[in-house]
Amino acid sequence: MKFHLSGGITNTSKYEARRAALEKKYAKYISLKQTADLLRYQELAVQVATPRRQSGLSKKDWQAMNREFARLRKSADVSDFFKLQRSSDNFHEILRWELAFEDTFVGTALDTAKWTPRPAVIEAASEILYSPSGENHLYTDGANVTVSGHVLKIMVRREQASGIGFHERLGFMPIERKYTSGIVNTARSYLQQYGKIEAKICFSKLEKGMYYSMWLGTGKKLPHVNVLRIGSKIELSAFAERSERSGGEKLQHVETWKRSLLRQNTAYIVAIEWSKDMMIWKINGVTLFSAPNIVNEPMYIAFSSGVTGKPNVSTLAALEVCWVRGYKPHDVTPV
Repeated sequence: MKFHLSGGITNTSKYEARRAALEKKYAKYISLKQTADLLRYQELAVQVATPRRQSGLSKKDWQAMNREFARLRKSADVSDFFKLQRSSDNFHEILRWELAFEDTFVGTALDTAKWTPRPAVIEAASEILYSPSGENHLYTDGANVTVSGHVLKIMVRREQASGIGFHERLGFMPIERKYTSGIVNTARSYLQQYGKIEAKICFSKLEKGMYYSMWLGTGKKLPHVNVLRIGSKIELSAFAERSERSGGEKLQHVETWKRSLLRQNTAYIVAIEWSKDMMIWKINGVTLFSAPNIVNEPMYIAFSSGVTGKPNVSTLAALEVCWVRGYKPHDVTPV
């Protein structure tokens, strides 16, 4: 199902500000639940609801209790708690998810405990530069990946390189390429089945024949999920394969948008929400595409940039990632 945007995609800064404000309110709500005034108010609420004759209290004590109850009801902690509780439906999105993986790219080097800077398919031969089938670049072993100022950069360069490529019919073979690029993935450290995976990304120069991608994989050709692939157009997609018993045919969901939907050098928060039943693609909280789920196995998170044509890349072009998070789903508990 494709969703047509009536007002476009929300500005990223405004989206982040709204989400930060909601998270701040939720944190305050949780802290207020444990304040002495609220706990005492809740205790007295039960007592004042009981008729005095059944309470066993004297008239004087009963009146004192009611005065204390009235005072607490007007206190800042109790008043703020109930104001937040009245809007507690807004906390539903926070309660849906439990943070399981995060990287904010602190420091000046890639955290190799989390990320592998090469395709999972050639993990055993890290010194070899590799090119996937149908692509015109070679992945370097981290040479095109930098971390600085809380930003991961995956760069495309125009430079001669030798390595191996994979051909669908001939298999692995030596090749020469005029472009190099980079890739990082969590294949060795973190895999996730169902939940929400999101990242704040930005892309610079995008010449014809280039692409940037955030995707999910398993180390096999399929299944494969493009959380966002942007080249000549924007692609949101998922690919899987039925079992051999049912014919082994390919399953797929593919939705495309005009590239002009997203601007260069502008940050966006891209996400996929994935359950046993559905897959939902979002940018800045806006749903762009949803489809029945076709992937039911753990997948790693990956980012890459690449070349499929012959772009005029004389200077660096890069996919930038400010942060990435993986959330596991859990039952929503009433607030």
